Amino acid sequence: MSTGYSAPQPNKRRNVMIAGLIVVVVVVAAILILVSSGDSSNSSTPAANAPLNGLKETKAMLDGIPQDGNALGKKNAPVTMIEYADYQCPFCRDYALNTMPILINDYVRTGKLRMEFEPLTFIGPDSETAARAGVAAGQQNLEWNYTHLFFFNQGTERSGYVTDAFINKLYAGAGVDAAKANAYRTTPAAAVPIATASAGAEKYGVASTPSFVVGPTGGPYTKLEVEISNADAFKSAFDALLK
Repeated sequence: MSTGYSAPQPNKRRNVMIAGLIVVVVVVAAILILVSSGDSSNSSTPAANAPLNGLKETKAMLDGIPQDGNALGKKNAPVTMIEYADYQCPFCRDYALNTMPILINDYVRTGKLRMEFEPLTFIGPDSETAARAGVAAGQQNLEWNYTHLFFFNQGTERSGYVTDAFINKLYAGAGVDAAKANAYRTTPAAAVPIATASAGAEKYGVASTPSFVVGPTGGPYTKLEVEISNADAFKSAFDALLK
């Protein structure tokens, strides 16, 4: 499936510092009041009135595939792949817009594979805001729609672009009930899946994003070492588990 997007550096990953991340997430969950501000004066951000990119591509990729929270695909799919990603990571965007649609079309849509998305928040406050908004979309089983649209419209990291207006625009494109999602994303409950993702990243030795673990559905899972632009390498790993 073609996305019409050309990735500049598809094989690279964003390095992360996992040590201490769980503690940080738990503390943030206890004290964070979401605000629409960043930690940089970088002005290279999506304009508030700019058209939303990726609507047709997201619909084509996801329509008809069941979602359950952060999971995409049939519950009884024999193989599961878990992705660890940061919404601000440009290499996560490269994977999402180039390689992932191929895997979804060939393996998720056919019932062979189930995908789960685990958000990490190491890059900065925008990552936390984006992840909470994704978790809230997942309460309506639309997290994958929100996430894919986010990557299509990703701005410059740490520029403060993940505002309420930006999130609401993504929610509208994804079909999310914004009032319900916005109420949920500010609650302590919305931070729980983020802490869970951090714990999983530490467990599997995730040191960069995007990173993946794969295995028979229900586990055990092992870390998948593969170039993010190489769809055939992903397919080989899935096929080995499907034998």
